[in-house]
Amino acid sequence: MFDPIQASEEIKSSYIDYITTSFDMADAEYALGLKRALKQEGMVAKGPYLDIGGSFEAGHTLRELMEKGEACRLFAELEPIPEKDRELKLDRPLYLHQEKALKKASKGQSLVVTTGTGSGKTESFLIPVLHHILCEVERGELDSGVRAIIIYPMNALANDQIKRLRALLKNYPAIRFGIYNGNTPHKKSEALSEYHKTHKDANGAPVDPLPNELISREEMQEEPPHILITNYSMLEYMMLRPKDDRVFSGAKLKYIVLDEAHIYKGATGMETSLLMRRLRARISEPDAVQYILTSATLGGQDADGEIVSFAEKLTGVPFSADGIIRSAERQPQMIENREIDPDLFVRLVKSPDAVGTILGQADLDFAPEGTAEEKLYALFLHLRLFAILRKEAKSPVTVTQLHRAFLSAAPGMTREQVVAFISVCARAEKDGAALIKPRYHFFVRAMEGAYITLNTPKQLFLQRKNAIEHPGQAPQEVFEAAICSDCGRLAIVGKTDKGSRRFKQFARQGKDDDAEYYLIRAASDGELFEDDEDEEEKDDGGPRLTESCSRMTRTKKKKTTDPTIMQSARFAARFLPKRI
Repeated sequence: MFDPIQASEEIKSSYIDYITTSFDMADAEYALGLKRALKQEGMVAKGPYLDIGGSFEAGHTLRELMEKGEACRLFAELEPIPEKDRELKLDRPLYLHQEKALKKASKGQSLVVTTGTGSGKTESFLIPVLHHILCEVERGELDSGVRAIIIYPMNALANDQIKRLRALLKNYPAIRFGIYNGNTPHKKSEALSEYHKTHKDANGAPVDPLPNELISREEMQEEPPHILITNYSMLEYMMLRPKDDRVFSGAKLKYIVLDEAHIYKGATGMETSLLMRRLRARISEPDAVQYILTSATLGGQDADGEIVSFAEKLTGVPFSADGIIRSAERQPQMIENREIDPDLFVRLVKSPDAVGTILGQADLDFAPEGTAEEKLYALFLHLRLFAILRKEAKSPVTVTQLHRAFLSAAPGMTREQVVAFISVCARAEKDGAALIKPRYHFFVRAMEGAYITLNTPKQLFLQRKNAIEHPGQAPQEVFEAAICSDCGRLAIVGKTDKGSRRFKQFARQGKDDDAEYYLIRAASDGELFEDDEDEEEKDDGGPRLTESCSRMTRTKKKKTTDPTIMQSARFAARFLPKRI
């Protein structure tokens, strides 16, 4: 069983080890202070947080829509394999927002699908795309030419989509697909070699691409795929290169999909907006093109006007508020608030194939004729613990906070039992809809800098401080620190105030050539300056060190007995000031 708390602690520990190893301080007191600061709660990491992401309102199944004539009947032939093995199931209800997307797209509307993470946004554009192509197959009209261009902002997302299409179309060679980005080789021979290195079967043997999967630029230039996956930068290059002209001149484009559309703002948005207009100008029937934009963060219903305006400016085609597709969460009613021994969930995790037996023995089988998933679905609707989960996790909540809330219903409930509860709850399903879709989030942040005192006892902080107040004493100054990556010696960074002639910390904005760097001297260092340096310091009118800085040496002075250390300290201070 996956333990998110243990996993997060291991990640945090590894991250702290990385920081302390990368910035190994020669001074043992400061090094110990760094470790202590990093281990403070919430200093470098927060979480794990639990997001339960409930199920969504369901619509009709694809099979029902096929029977009503609202989905192409060839969906049944797309995957001639058992229902349980299908990538796109025919008898599982679609989410209502997926069904709406299919119906509205089929009527010629451009859409904005703005639903949460895990809500099936991919199906909201993939089903309309496949429906259009399958209808062409059914009418005998499918010939060469691009029908859909799916534009992803990152290659990782594009690679995930190509895997999905590979599974979906492996038994339907009539529909060709391919990914065209910076990683796509030009020659087919080169592409095949790269494909064999990446794709292996269970025995480690190379796997050939599907007959309808185009893996090289050469292939796509000769015979473009029906579904082209790319990014906006590569799409712009393709429109400039003569060899790629056939991809567009022969296109019978129906859909342009912009995934994660919220990123197309500012300069990127303007570039993409112009690109969309140039693209439509290159094809023979630009008015036939429909857009589907997807995003989880475009705003609620009060932002409909802004969303429509954004979509129209980005694409250059009309949108309407009616074309904005949102999801609706489904919350099944609680039946009762029964309290039970939480050890039941540990037993269910350890014996996942014995759900019926375990629930029957505990007199908790509320769906005797149902599957294991349906039995669990019914179980949780009878439990007070699940009601508490719903209440506490309306927004992401830490596992520790959830544990404390559970103790009111199950005193003595352990961390292991909490994790087991979530794990079992994730298996609950009815009519193809999950009861919850738990996701754990763990956040790690980069350090902004380290700040140290010079007087005994030595102290180190990971949040900016200018001074430490002591009752009845003068404030103790705090300085930003930098570390030599070669020897581990510390330097402090700041500027000498011209009025008071005191060396002080100051807030820098990135690289600052005017900063002064002082290497901290140890008592055993001896003299780092030549004998006459002190006199020069007195007579030249330059900055003087304050009493609290008397153990430091200015690194800007070149007359040192150890110039290597000085140079290293200056380098670290200049380029690594906020990554201690």
